[in-house]
Amino acid sequence: MLSMKAKIASDFKQGNMKSAGSRVRSLFEELGPTFVKMGQMLSIRSDLLPAEITIELEKLQDKVPPVPAGDIKDKILQELGFPVEELFHSFNEECVAAASIGQVHEAVLKDGSSVMVKVQRPGIKKNIFTDLQIMRDLSRLLEQRYDWARHYHLADMVDELAESIKKELDYLEEARNTETIGMQFDNHEKIKVPNIHWDYTTAYVLTMEKLTGIKLTELDRAGCSKECKRNIAELLAEAFLTQILKEGFFHGDPHPGNILYLPEKEQLGLIDFGQVGRLPARMRDDAANLMLGLMMEDTDLVVKALYRLAKVPHTVDENHFYDDIDRIRKKLSHMPLGELNLGYTIKEIFATAREHQIIIHKELTMMGKTLITFEGIIKDMDPAINIIELARPYGEALLLERYNPVNMGKRLWKDAEGLSSTLASMPGKVEELVGKTTDGHLKFEISLTEIKSILTKFDRMSNQISFSLTLLAFSIVVLGLIIGVTFGSQSILTGIPAMEIGFIIAFFMFLWILYSILKSGRF
Repeated sequence: MLSMKAKIASDFKQGNMKSAGSRVRSLFEELGPTFVKMGQMLSIRSDLLPAEITIELEKLQDKVPPVPAGDIKDKILQELGFPVEELFHSFNEECVAAASIGQVHEAVLKDGSSVMVKVQRPGIKKNIFTDLQIMRDLSRLLEQRYDWARHYHLADMVDELAESIKKELDYLEEARNTETIGMQFDNHEKIKVPNIHWDYTTAYVLTMEKLTGIKLTELDRAGCSKECKRNIAELLAEAFLTQILKEGFFHGDPHPGNILYLPEKEQLGLIDFGQVGRLPARMRDDAANLMLGLMMEDTDLVVKALYRLAKVPHTVDENHFYDDIDRIRKKLSHMPLGELNLGYTIKEIFATAREHQIIIHKELTMMGKTLITFEGIIKDMDPAINIIELARPYGEALLLERYNPVNMGKRLWKDAEGLSSTLASMPGKVEELVGKTTDGHLKFEISLTEIKSILTKFDRMSNQISFSLTLLAFSIVVLGLIIGVTFGSQSILTGIPAMEIGFIIAFFMFLWILYSILKSGRF
């Protein structure tokens, strides 16, 4: 009977990716919370993994029983310094949600404020750190043994995922994320983010304002009209496009359970910011160019944006890659209006980049995943809604802002400052380089593939030199024999056919050396 590992390997060899994905998901769930989190984060890496694998990883769920209320109260006492009875007017011992890292309880503060209290499971941090260290060690071993692991920088990828999980373990980080997203919508009456109660928050306990609303999956049951859904969809598009394209700091896990509709004030509520995405200014501009290129049917703009957003190997076939992106772009432009899907188009572009060995930065893959998720939510509410049409005004506003003379002047000034700083440091860098060269301390970094190429060239050079020297020696031997026979004096050796024997020996030595060189394949 095959082990789980052998079954997965067999599925990969046979090309049965759907079965392999299902087995990988089951394996991660059996291995525990660390691997569940790792799998959930890997599900956004469509640039690295086949679609069948990422689809299965998206299904990973934290299936854990809740921690007993007594342990939760002890954790709160340990973190906040007071028992639950002194901190809260009331505290619901039954959790409203339980996950692998923590669980959430409803409570009411002494001042009457309704709050949600998120408490980390006791001992979970130590277990996860142990698992992460094992995964790091394993990734380094794989890089030492397999080319594919080195190509995809497996150890670096595991380190990035580990850092993301560590941040999710720190509730202070989540509280800061919540506050940052909240500031983006400070002046927006229709988008609500819960306030953080900092006096009741630590790295292991997070207390935030309770938002009372309807989950987006329950709008029909709540009697939400078509016009109401349209308004919610527009708010959702505004919220996420503002976060992604304008602010560069966005909700990384926008599933329907993390988005509420607050009917009393007709607001959209966003919760749970354990995972967030970040797009630096330059990357945000390129991401906007990518989306604008798709909207404007400009393949050149899409490809140029991708080249700036990814690690492109020098071996990439640029014409072939351009043709593949152009095919995807044309397919998008010929789709019926109701079938247009920006998120999946970007995901397909990233998958195509993977086929060309182009590695997309993880920030972009999270952006793609976020677009797919919230676009799916919008389609569930109203299939006739077109996300590209909703996004177009934001794209046009971005273009106007980008080509505003004042903003262009600011960018040019920043570039000029950077260039002047580089030029100012140039003499010092040159002097340092000359000094190292003079002292013999200059070092070069060469990859393994480059070393192999250099050694092959050395072999060829040495073989060519050996061939030349052998040919020269053979010629000298033959010449010596001719001279000896022609001008040599009479002796006992005169009667021996020395010239013929010497020629035959030298000739066979020459053939043997030539055969050895040609056999090596490095001539």
